[in-house]
Amino acid sequence: MSRAKDLVGIRELLQKRRKTTEEAQAGARRELMALKDQERDPEYEEQAQAELADYTLSTLIEAQRREIMLIDAALRRMDTDVFGECVDCGNEISMDRLEAMPFAIRCEEDAALHEQETRDAARHVGSLSL
Repeated sequence: MSRAKDLVGIRELLQKRRKTTEEAQAGARRELMALKDQERDPEYEEQAQAELADYTLSTLIEAQRREIMLIDAALRRMDTDVFGECVDCGNEISMDRLEAMPFAIRCEEDAALHEQETRDAARHVGSLSL
């Protein structure tokens, strides 16, 4: 299959994933609203469980929001014909990588280098606070 056809397939995958994520996010928001609308029992254990559920749902909603942003950015890159190009070196990102991570912005080599630099910077910041 040609790269152009593969990219059409990835666009379809991203659009489906966005729709599924939006639906899941709407469900999580409904659950969170229902949880907040419940009358709170003064018992500590039940309150702690409700707070944990609230935190978990809020975290899930935030992760879904970030995923939708990544999908939208990938779709914009497709619209401007830069999808699949590494932002660091400009080379094509492999189809295997794009199929696994359709919103990847770096080729494997540059992604590994970026992750190492990020870890090194975090270690450096951590060592400054000691």
